[in-house]
Amino acid sequence: MVMTWVRRNAKQIVLLVVLTMLAILWLLPILWAISTSLKPNPHTYRHPPRWIPEVATLENFREVFFTIRTTPIWRAYYNSLVVSISTTFLVLVVSSLAAYALARLDFPGRNLIFAIIVSSLLIPGQITLIPVFLRLHRWGWLNTYKALIVPALAGPFAVFLLRQFMLSIPRDLEDAARIDGCSKFRTFYTIVLPLIKPALTTLAIFTFFGSWNDFMWPLITMTRRNMMTLPVALQAYLAAFNYMIEAGYILAASVAATVPPAVFFLVFRRYIIKGIALSGLKL
Repeated sequence: MVMTWVRRNAKQIVLLVVLTMLAILWLLPILWAISTSLKPNPHTYRHPPRWIPEVATLENFREVFFTIRTTPIWRAYYNSLVVSISTTFLVLVVSSLAAYALARLDFPGRNLIFAIIVSSLLIPGQITLIPVFLRLHRWGWLNTYKALIVPALAGPFAVFLLRQFMLSIPRDLEDAARIDGCSKFRTFYTIVLPLIKPALTTLAIFTFFGSWNDFMWPLITMTRRNMMTLPVALQAYLAAFNYMIEAGYILAASVAATVPPAVFFLVFRRYIIKGIALSGLKL
């Protein structure tokens, strides 16, 4: 009986074994980074290496966040949180309103505007770096949160994704809401937004991760150390020591940098999978 079950499910068993091995290979560098960040620095390069620290300590984290003053990692951590959370929230607000207008409101040039928005996806972001930088310099926005948040609001992919979801919502629901006396904004807020929650969650995840991991734009616009985001601060941290720094320090900073995205993903993973599945069907 057992052999019969094994033969029937041989493909699934092989697939499960392969995926398990790949998951282990993917987790090994992460586990090694966590292990090394908890080791005293003299134990970092011991041979043979040990996966489990003989003496676990938080000294590397304390050194990185509170002792070394060359680059304020704690301040960069705070900056990244402020920028990522603010960018995610504002992108959801702006893109959902724009998508609703393009999906449901009738006005001259609607299709042309949407075509321009979609075609802008073909423009590499590097091409717009200098023009946007010069504009922000004239406005005096360099070394401010506005320089990191406002340019991210013009996201054509966000508008495109949400518009496609909204087009799949039956108009009968909105018509019924208007018959009951709802305004267009109230219809948008009470009817449309709850129905596109999977798309909003997926967009929130992508936006948060993109903002948190962004390196090029903060490197260009943030020249003051107290305004650096975490990726830029980590690079400056290494450069300040001519890249001759204890592995425990930099891995402690790297592990700390992965905590917010990891928590964000674990909390919303169910919505992420659902949103990606639905987006695959509707795009």
